[in-house]
Amino acid sequence: MSDELTVRDAAIDWLVRTNDPEFDAWDEFTAWLEENPANARAYHSVAQAEAEFAPVLDTLAAAPISPRKIGRGRIAFTSLATAAAAALAVIVTPRILPVEYQTGPGEVRTVSLGGRDQLVMNGETRIKLAGLTKSTVRLESGQVLLRLAEAGPSRIAVLSGDLKLVDVGTTFEVSRDGQQTRVLVSEGAVLADPDGARLQLDRGQRLDASDGAPTLRAMPADIASVGSFERGQLTYVEEPIANVIADLRRSTGLDIRLSEAMTARRFTGTLSVAEVRRDPRSLGPLLGVSLQPSGKGWKLQGRA
Repeated sequence: MSDELTVRDAAIDWLVRTNDPEFDAWDEFTAWLEENPANARAYHSVAQAEAEFAPVLDTLAAAPISPRKIGRGRIAFTSLATAAAAALAVIVTPRILPVEYQTGPGEVRTVSLGGRDQLVMNGETRIKLAGLTKSTVRLESGQVLLRLAEAGPSRIAVLSGDLKLVDVGTTFEVSRDGQQTRVLVSEGAVLADPDGARLQLDRGQRLDASDGAPTLRAMPADIASVGSFERGQLTYVEEPIANVIADLRRSTGLDIRLSEAMTARRFTGTLSVAEVRRDPRSLGPLLGVSLQPSGKGWKLQGRA
C-alpha cells in the first residue's frame, strides 16, 4: 500500500473517531496532525469530502431512478455517483449508524452530545444516538437527564416509544418504563409531538404519556426532582409509587417490587440512594409500607 493511501486510511480513522460523542484523545489527534503536513492535508480532505457528499448520498437514496427512463447520459451520471458513494461509504456510513450506550444497575454515566450539550444516564438505561450529528436520542429504556446549552437551528430530538420531544434550549428529564414515558422540565421548554399535538412543556411542567395515547396533557412538576438521581437523591411531590419504585430499581440496582394493592399510592419526599442501597428496610417507614424479602429482592406491601 502506498504511503499516500496509508495516510488517507489513518485520516479516515481519525475522522470517525473524532465524531464519536465520547472521543477524548485530542492530544493524540493533535500530535498526529502536527507529525506530518500530509496528515493534516489528508484529514481536511476526507472531512471536506464527507461534508460535500453527505447531501448527495441522501438525495440519491431518497430519489431512486426508474430503469425504463435512464438514457446514456443518465447512466453515466449514475455510475459516477455510485462510484463516489462507494468511495466515500467508509467515511459517511459510520456516522449514519446509531451508537448505543447502556448502563448497569446503579451506574450513572455522562455522554457528550457535542459542545456544551450533555446527557446523563441513570442506571439500567439504554439509549441510541442516531443521525449524522448524533442529534437524535432514542431512549429504549431507563432514565436520562439532558442539559442542552448550545444555541443554533440544530435541535436535539428525543424519541421514547411513539413520543417525539424537541428541545427549545433546556434542561429536562425523560424516563421510560414499558410503554410509559415521563417528561419533567426544569429549564427552558420542550416541544412534545412537534408534528402533531405540538404541546409545549415549560419550566415546572411534566408530561406522562402512554404509547398510542390520543391526547397529551401538561401538568405541574417539582423542578427539584429533575435529575435528582445524579446527586444520589430521588425527590418527589405526589409521585405515583410505581414511578418511585422504577427509579429506585435503576438507581440502587436492588430488585424492589410492588404489590398489586399499592399501585394507586403516591409519595412525597426525598430518598437517599446510598441509604436505601445500604439498608433496603429503611424504605418501610419512609414510604409507610411493609417491606418483605422476596426471592433475591424485596416486595412492598400494606402499611408498616
